[in-house]
Amino acid sequence: MPFEKIEIPTPKEAFINEIKGQIIKGKIEIGEKLPTERELSEQTGISKSIVHFALKDLEHMGFIRSVPRKGSYVADFLRNGSFETLNEILKYNDGKLSYKMSVEIVEFRNAVEGYALVKLAADHSDEDIAKLRASVDELRAAAEKDPSISELAELTSKFHYQICELCGNDIIALVMNAFAPIGKVLWENCAMFWGAEGFLEQDEIIIGMIERGEGHEAKKYIEDIFGQFMAAFDNNPQILNRKSKKASS
Repeated sequence: MPFEKIEIPTPKEAFINEIKGQIIKGKIEIGEKLPTERELSEQTGISKSIVHFALKDLEHMGFIRSVPRKGSYVADFLRNGSFETLNEILKYNDGKLSYKMSVEIVEFRNAVEGYALVKLAADHSDEDIAKLRASVDELRAAAEKDPSISELAELTSKFHYQICELCGNDIIALVMNAFAPIGKVLWENCAMFWGAEGFLEQDEIIIGMIERGEGHEAKKYIEDIFGQFMAAFDNNPQILNRKSKKASS
């Protein structure tokens, strides 16, 4: 029987996970001052230098803010955090999405990709359509080989990212690329819900709408299908965050 490799965290990683967890769970409140580096070192048994660099990392993640000569405070990470902050929250939750977080991610994607669909439908070339069809062909070929959920999610996200890349707005492409680690969790849940067949059908419909210049209709279409996905989750919370190895499961 094969066993998975056991990852043992370093003292720095363990310290970061402990402080991050206390903040996410609300045990250390926003605005609360943390003990000094010396006090944290004494309390945790971790060297002061490791504590110092761990706090720097937590600040970069958006969980704390350092005030010169005053100390470190818990930051308002929900208001002022970044993509990295959200990604760290997902890591802490073992990649699981709450219903509220799922809704907000879907709304964000619909807004950004919906705008990209409108732009691309209004101004596209035969080459653009060929690139989208090539992505669908790649997904179709993979679907015949019983892909894992992760593989299916990656290929599907590639198709949707390509829409943003081809729309002509480079900032949209950059934003969606930065969003990729967070979006990966959503796409894996979608892969378990729709499967390869569902993705292929959706992609063909979207390409057809783009070809016909029906950008607003395409925008509404993705809003509708994700709306159905979230409605299904609302009725059955087990749909999100299920564990599955194969897309056909």
